[in-house]
Order: sequence, then structure tokens, then C-alpha cells
Amino acid sequence: MTIKNNILVIGSGSREHAITWKLLESNKVDKVILVPGNASSLTMERVITVECSKIDAESISNICKQHNVEYVFVGPEVPLVDGIVDELKRKGISCFGPTKKAAQLEGSKVFCKDFMARNNIPTARYQTFTDYNKAKQYIESLNYKIVLKASGCAAGKGVLIPNNKEEELEGLKRIMVDKEFGSAGDEIVIEEFLDGEECSLMCFSDGYSLVVMPPAQDHKRIFDGDKGANTGGMGAYAPAPFIVDCNTDKSKSKSAFGTIIDRCVETILKPTINGMRKEGKPFVGVLFAGLMVSSSSSSSSSSSTTNDKVINVLEFNCRMGDPETQVVLPLLETDLFEIVLACIEGRLDGLDVKWSNKFAVTVVAASKGYPDSYPKGLKINGLLENKNTNDNIIFQAGTTVNGNNDIVTNGGRVLSCTSVSESLEDAIKKSYKLIETISFEGMQYRKDIGQKALNHLERKKQQQGQSKQSVSYSESGVDIERGDAVVDNIGPLAKATTRLGCVSDLGGFGALFDTKAAGFKDPILVSGTDGVGTKLKIAQELGIHDSIGIDLVAMCVNDVVVQGAEPLFFLDYFATGRIHVDVATQVISGIARGCKESGCALIGGETAEMPGMYKDGEYDLAGFSVGAVERDQMLPSNIQEGNILLGLASSGVHSNGYSLVRYLIETKSGGLTYNSIAPFDSTKTLGQVLLTPTKLYVLSCLAAIKSGGVNGLAHITGGGITENLPRVIPDGLDCEIELGSWEILPIFKYLVELGNMETEELLKTFNSGIGMILIVSPDKVDSITKSLESNNEKVYKIGKIINSKTSKQSKSKVIYK
Repeated sequence: MTIKNNILVIGSGSREHAITWKLLESNKVDKVILVPGNASSLTMERVITVECSKIDAESISNICKQHNVEYVFVGPEVPLVDGIVDELKRKGISCFGPTKKAAQLEGSKVFCKDFMARNNIPTARYQTFTDYNKAKQYIESLNYKIVLKASGCAAGKGVLIPNNKEEELEGLKRIMVDKEFGSAGDEIVIEEFLDGEECSLMCFSDGYSLVVMPPAQDHKRIFDGDKGANTGGMGAYAPAPFIVDCNTDKSKSKSAFGTIIDRCVETILKPTINGMRKEGKPFVGVLFAGLMVSSSSSSSSSSSTTNDKVINVLEFNCRMGDPETQVVLPLLETDLFEIVLACIEGRLDGLDVKWSNKFAVTVVAASKGYPDSYPKGLKINGLLENKNTNDNIIFQAGTTVNGNNDIVTNGGRVLSCTSVSESLEDAIKKSYKLIETISFEGMQYRKDIGQKALNHLERKKQQQGQSKQSVSYSESGVDIERGDAVVDNIGPLAKATTRLGCVSDLGGFGALFDTKAAGFKDPILVSGTDGVGTKLKIAQELGIHDSIGIDLVAMCVNDVVVQGAEPLFFLDYFATGRIHVDVATQVISGIARGCKESGCALIGGETAEMPGMYKDGEYDLAGFSVGAVERDQMLPSNIQEGNILLGLASSGVHSNGYSLVRYLIETKSGGLTYNSIAPFDSTKTLGQVLLTPTKLYVLSCLAAIKSGGVNGLAHITGGGITENLPRVIPDGLDCEIELGSWEILPIFKYLVELGNMETEELLKTFNSGIGMILIVSPDKVDSITKSLESNNEKVYKIGKIINSKTSKQSKSKVIYK
């Protein structure tokens, strides 16, 4: 005779209804006591709902005694984080769920991120703060998109994804100052935003071994197309085809879900279970890993890569997901109670857990106004008339029974309508057909649950069909669609740089510019071309791509203005082994910003994808600028003895000398990395200092030229003052430079210290704090200085032009005093 057990399930959502439904399939379960429950006991036999105003060990223990309960299954995270499992165990009640220490994986996002770092689990780079001002300062120093996370439990709402710096700072204030999420925001995690497809991967664990579940995808936003506010989840489907090969031979996959999930088990789930055990916090229950899946890495995170899929962990939860549970459990063929028992007793590895090959889809019916305020007590029509089957189940969440014995709404998310079928498309259709059989006033639900998965399957089908017919360009590693996506993204950015003279848009065979329309009468065209050099290596290592484009523009237009010319237009060349749309867009957005700040138009360019030429994640840049100057206004002109040298401060190393910079940092700094705090600036990392964009001198210098008295300019690039200044000085004249007449920036002093460099070597390698030098008539020094300073330039009088002491034919040189 089989012994029947009573089980108590803590929770009141569709997740707990699904758990209850699955437990009752076991021939070893008699009744399920649902606390505090919902109205599901009216549609299911052998379910007893017990209202309970306070969920704690004492009240649950009393209910267990009243109903002869042997086991407790904890659904939501808050009781777990509060330590209900520990307390019930002390009272002799067996629980399925992690202890308080193990539940820290969800209860503290700071603990979670630090745990992942300690155990080499792939995740986004991050920093944690308890001080608002320090967090604010850190955000202001960042050059990439971020996510803000309140560290504590916030009912799934403590994560903000701002779109710009203003929203980032406002979000920080909401969490840490306004206490929008209460004490959960006392500590905050600021982490890099990762792009791709989110996936929910859960597993059962007994603290030693684990059994992975079919991966699911949730739909968090309230409206179709992933628009609107975040919710607890408006629907889900499983398995997710973008990460599971549904045609996998299960005998060849350890997880039965394909090589990608196999890899997730080895690099994420197992290290987590093993790491928690080794740290004295064995995890028993369901571990939920929120993953970000992308085609390739576009960040500096320590991602796990397999089969062209890059996997990073966004978060861990210490319980089953909602609504993921409603699509995973209908696919479970093994007795859920047996799995629960095996986990509690530490023998999960002896159980052969089976899963259906079908698909499951759930669509959530929510109250009007959700996720904000919503009405309650609205009668639900059609619920009692529906007879749940294994393939069509309506799980209840925010429901209760009124005085007329009607089932009425009692929450934001009210019902989850789940259907199971052989195909995803059919499961979606059945789920929507099921939700149409119920109604209540103001009911809202998304109409696109699973649509992204269908689109993925359709693309895959087309690709398979094409591969049978002919070879495509994409098979070589070149994806024209990615290139087109970049063009679509940068079109508006380029448009914003349009100026007088532009007569064409991006996308043509050639770019056109009308110098007459730009106001020129008898112009000489001046061109400049350059790259960024190995500064790119640091940007790529750190994943900071949005400022490197400014460097490219500056290197070109600063050369053009030296001739007295006004930069008119710019073209870029971006070459990479594999186009990452977000990276390319960030780089070219920087180029557009540089163009706008220089008054020139971004009118064309080339984005080249060259597999084999560059490694994935590497790219190179080149730029080409054209300017114009009236024939009688070209520079240099009339440089003579007595002219004064005015130096304009640089913003940092600019874009030259980075091979030496990288050598010094990587071999002479005593183990510092680009992520290390700069020894000379505690507010920035070395990487942030070194990626400071090259200064754009165009507008300030053009204004100075227009005021009269500027006889020449020299852009101080590779070769420093020593090599660059003589390039514009006539034979027979030398440049006398007074050392100490300008500020040498801390970064240069640090590099000198690392390399034990002589001053002479510094001055012929780096700009040393001077990025542009103007050769000025003595009587115009004051007016030109005033003009430059009004354009936010820091001006130093650093020397003068002298006659050569050798001969009138001798090449110009720099003499330091």
C-alpha cells in the first residue's frame, strides 16, 4: 500500500498553483495545503486553502500540525531569504528550498555578484556601493550603458535599465535616496548593460548534484513588442529554441537539451552548486539562473562562449520563476514529489528525470492598470466552466472568492493560461484560444507571447532551405543584415551633422559637397587622413567604444585646421572580423559627435566585415577629412623671428604613443590593469584616463585665425613637440621652448616614472600636455589668447621663434631652455 503524504505549498501565485497541480499528479500525495493560496481550490480537488496573514515558521508550523503535513514546498523568495527553511527544520519539518545562507544568492545582489566573481561564473562587470555620492561619482565616470540593481529583495522590481546619463542618475536617486524599494536599496549594484536574448534556466539540486530543466523565456514588459513598464512576467514559453536544438539526439547531450545547455551546466550551474557547498552554504531546492544569450561578445564581461552563443549570468534566484514554472512543469514527466524528496534526502543523482519533447506556452491575464494600481473584486467569467487537462490548464494567481461564492480578481496578474502541444506555433494558438474563454472587466494580456521564438524558427528554416539550394555570403562569415542594421542606426546620427554645402545622404556611391553653397569663393581644398592606432586595443579590452570615434575625427580635422582650413566633411572606414551592431554603432556615434563638435558633416563611410583578417571583437578605424580655405588665407604664412608660441593644453595622451603606453602599463606597472584605479587620480581607472578623447581644436583655432595675427599652427601628435613644430617653420628659423612654462599632466609624469624616461624622450614621443601650438604675431598675443580662452582653451605662452644660429638654409629645430 502506497503511503500518501500531505504537502504544504507556501505562496499565492500561478507558480504555486502549477506546483500544486503537478504534486497532485503523484500517487504518493494525498492533499496539498496552499498558504495563503488563492481561489484555485474551487477548480481543483484535494486542495485546501488556508489564509494566513503572516508567513513565518510559527504560523506555518501550526498549520502543518493541523493538517498532518510532512513536507513544505516554499514558492516565493521572501520567506526563503528570511530563513523560514532553517526555522522549520529546527521544528522537525522537512522543507524543499534553500537555507537563509544559500538564499543570499537572491537576497543580496552584492553577494551574488561577488560570489560569481569568486567562482569565475560569467557575468557583466560591476561595482557595488552603499554611499550615494560615491555611486554618483562612479556613474558619471562611465562611458557605457548600465543597469541599476537594488541589492535586496524588491518583488522583482528593483532593477532599472536607464537609457542615458540623466536617467542613470535619476534611477540612482530613486533607489538610494528616495528609497523607492525600501531597505532593498541600502546597497546598490551598478553593472554593465548586456544586450541579447534573455533566458531562464532552472535546475533542481540536492546540494551536490543537479537536474536541469527546459530553458524558458519570459516576457517582462506589459505591452506587445516589449514596450511599457516591467512586470512580474506577462507570459512565457519553453523550451526556448534560440538556445535549444529541439532536434537534438538526447543520448548525445548530457542535459538532453543540446550542447549550449550542456555548456551552461558545466560553466554556470555546476560551479554555482559546488561553490555554494564549498563556502558552507549547500543549495537545496531550485536554482534559477537568469541568462543573457547573444550571438557573440560585445562587452568586457567574462562570458561563456559555445556554438557562437555567448552566455552571461544576469542574476540568480533561489526559487522557481513565475511565469516560467507554468511552462516548465507541464513538460515534466517524472513525479515532482519524487524529485522533491530526492533533493531533500540528498539522492537526486539516483533519479532519472524525464521531460516531454513538446512545447508549452502560457499567457498571463492581468488587471487593468497593472503594473501600477488596479481594481480588485471583479468577477471572472468562464473560469469554472473550463475543465483543466494536461494540455490546457488555467493557473490562478490574483484570485479570491467573494460573498456570493464567485471567483473574483485579487491581484495584478490574475491568471496564466497554459497550453501544451507538439509544435510551438500550435501551443501558442491553443493558449490564446484558451484565454479567450475567460473574461473580467479591464482584462489585459499581450498578443505576442512566443512571437520572437517563431521568428527565430522561421529564419532558421529559411537558412536551412537556402543551404540546400546554394551557398550564401553569410556562410563565409559576412552578414549583410548586420551591416545594414549599422547603417540604419547611424543614419540619424550622420543627419544631425549636416551643414551648409551637403547635397547627399548616406547610402550613395559617392558623397557630394558644394563649396559654393558653404560660402567659399576661390577655395583650396585641404585633406587629412589618419587612424587611432593601438589606443583601440585598450578600448576593445575594456568594452568602451563610444569615445574612440572622437579620436579619429580629431586626428584628421586638427591636421586640416593647421592649414587655416575649415573642415567641411568627413568619411570613416570601420573594419572588423565580425560586425557587432551595438559596437559599430557606438564607435560611429562617437565619430558623428566629433564631426558635430568640429562643424563638419559626416557624409559617408565604409563598414567592412572581414572574417579571418581580424579576430572576433577586434576592429580598426581610419578617417578622411576634407576642408577648404580661401586661396589668399592659407597657412602657414609670414612666420618670422619674434613670433610668439602659444600652446593649447591637451586632454591627455590623445592618440599617439600607445604602443609605448601599453608596454609600460602591461610590463612595468607592478601588476596594474586598465581597470585599476589610476595611482595619480583616485576618481578614475587607468583605462578611463587613457581613453580620454583627443581634444578637438577646430572651432577655437578657426576663431583665433579669423581674429587675425595667427601665422601658423602645429598639431602635436606622434613625435611630440620636438618633431611636429618644425614641420611648419621655414628654414633658417628655430623654435625656442621654455621648459616649465606649461603643466605636464599627471599621466605623463606617471609614464615617465614607469619608464625612467628622460625629458628629451618624453618631448619627442608624447604631446606632454600641449596638443596644438599657434605661431602668433607679438602684437596679437593678448587678443588671440582672449579669443582662445573664450572658447574654453587653456593657453600657455611657451616660447618664441628665433633665427637659426647656423645658417638661413638650415632646417628648423626645437631648442629647449
